[in-house]
Amino acid sequence: MLETLRKRASGWVAKILIGLLVISFAVWGVADIFTGYRGDDVARVGETEITVEQYRSALQREIQQVSRQFGSYLTMDQARALGLDGRVLGRLMAEAALDDEARSRGLGLTDQVVAESIQADPSFRTPGGQFDRSYFEQVLRSAGYTEGLYVAEQRRRLLRQLIADAVGGAVKAPAVLERAVDRYRNERRSAEYLIVTPAMADPVSEPTEEEVRTYFEENKPDFRAPEYRRIAVLHLAPEDLTAGIEVSDEEIRASYDRDPDRFGTPEVRTIERIVFPSRSAAEAALREIEAGRSFEEVAAEAGVSERDRVLGTLTRREVLDRGIADAAFSLDVDKVVVVDGTFGPALVRVTAIEKGDQPTFEELREAIRQEIALDRAASRLLDIYDAIEDDRAAGMTLSEIAQKHGLTYREFAAVDRQGMTPDGVLVELDDAQTVLAEVFRTDVGLEADPVKGALDDWTWFDVLEITPGRDRTFEEARAQVAEAWRRERTEAAVAAKAREIAERIRGGASLFDVAGEIGATPGLIGPITRAQIDEAFGPAAVQLLFTTPQGGVAETVSARSPSRVVFRVTAIDVPASAARDEALSANIANGISNDIIDQYLQQLETALGRSINQQALRLALGETDDF
Repeated sequence: MLETLRKRASGWVAKILIGLLVISFAVWGVADIFTGYRGDDVARVGETEITVEQYRSALQREIQQVSRQFGSYLTMDQARALGLDGRVLGRLMAEAALDDEARSRGLGLTDQVVAESIQADPSFRTPGGQFDRSYFEQVLRSAGYTEGLYVAEQRRRLLRQLIADAVGGAVKAPAVLERAVDRYRNERRSAEYLIVTPAMADPVSEPTEEEVRTYFEENKPDFRAPEYRRIAVLHLAPEDLTAGIEVSDEEIRASYDRDPDRFGTPEVRTIERIVFPSRSAAEAALREIEAGRSFEEVAAEAGVSERDRVLGTLTRREVLDRGIADAAFSLDVDKVVVVDGTFGPALVRVTAIEKGDQPTFEELREAIRQEIALDRAASRLLDIYDAIEDDRAAGMTLSEIAQKHGLTYREFAAVDRQGMTPDGVLVELDDAQTVLAEVFRTDVGLEADPVKGALDDWTWFDVLEITPGRDRTFEEARAQVAEAWRRERTEAAVAAKAREIAERIRGGASLFDVAGEIGATPGLIGPITRAQIDEAFGPAAVQLLFTTPQGGVAETVSARSPSRVVFRVTAIDVPASAARDEALSANIANGISNDIIDQYLQQLETALGRSINQQALRLALGETDDF
């Protein structure tokens, strides 16, 4: 048989077929061998590859972490809208560059160093503060790691940190920069000002027909009708399920009795205590206080500082030592008793009492009933959710589903991306911003995923009809055009008046005299910092205040358009050189260090060579199923 194959392979037909096979390998497969670029690598830096699976896993962990911060799970579209996909890829490429650099320089760590770093990680310590191997293994399993995989990752992480520390770890904040930042933060300025309103400016006459038409033609895109969508909405919230839930009086009373302090405002007391080595020592100290010595003197003699003496202003539940809590909340102000506390015999004193506000059971009956009902409704909500999804899969409309389950169903004839109707009315829609974003991402007839709200509620929607955006005719937009023309002319008139007033004050006129002439009420502001906002003065004026010299006059928009503010700087308070702010120095040094490391990583990636496989990246993000 082999001989027959060899004979047939020597014919011209076989040679043509083999030639085509060679060409196909050159085009489709063999190129990978020569380029060294595997099809399942999302990116490569130097000799270090980032596989599709590595990228997917890192992105999934990032999505889970951010989802916990948001309180609801992010979809892939939402994660990409936040830029998580690019952030994760950038971090993985930076780590790959550091891994490649560590390998090329022959850097390494002993097993003992890696083990000690793991044992020192608070994540693997029991509540008592000790490293626990079984707890360590449990944490790894819950995070999807094996021990070997985690140890290898920890070794790479420590090597990266060594390189980063060598590059930017010994940065010290320059004193001149510290002073500049301190001045920027703490410089204070004061000013006198007045507000110029439309009533103080030259009146604006009604526009002529020609002026309105001209304004419309010059600003036609501003009056374009937006895209509107007719939508059907079904909403499910725990409150929708409470009507049929019965709660007995016994259950309400039991809930109240379990923790009555959670209702209203609990009583708080300022508590002090001095711990002694023995009860006899504590009782002797109490006799001294009764004889006239102060609590503070006894504490100082016992070597107890004020910080250790004062427990704080606390509720009964916030006092961890039950013995001290019971004693403190039975004392009158400035009375002292001996208590056998958790850490030994102690003198306890209360220096202040703030009475709480505790509603009666009858006052709270309905609120507790609703609380219990909502808790039960929340447990039923997922069952209703599943039933709705099953009904949708069976082809039922949202209207039919709402009728079946007794839920709220609404239709909106026309709504734009901002939730406005053609009449300029804002629609009432739960989680409107999130829901409308999804509404305008789908199309007529497409079944979109439900939107989870911030209060454990869900919204299903269908797009029933789309009215595309279009240019309005002049007749349709005339009222809006005339209003916009008047608004623009009014703003210009107020700005001209403000400039005129500013010039008069620069010329030597008193701001207060000018305010009296035009009927404005003058005001004083300051001393304030850049971070402070004054409601009347406005944020724009605050920023301009800090770029205007002493005695300088300026004008800008006020907090209430179209009014403007005119001001004169009356004082500049530059902070005096103070003691070094360690926290500020650390923040500045950390920022400089991060900048240096970022520049180092960019140069390192460029020197090593980096590439991104867009096809594999799309696969990792779920955009395609094959290469």
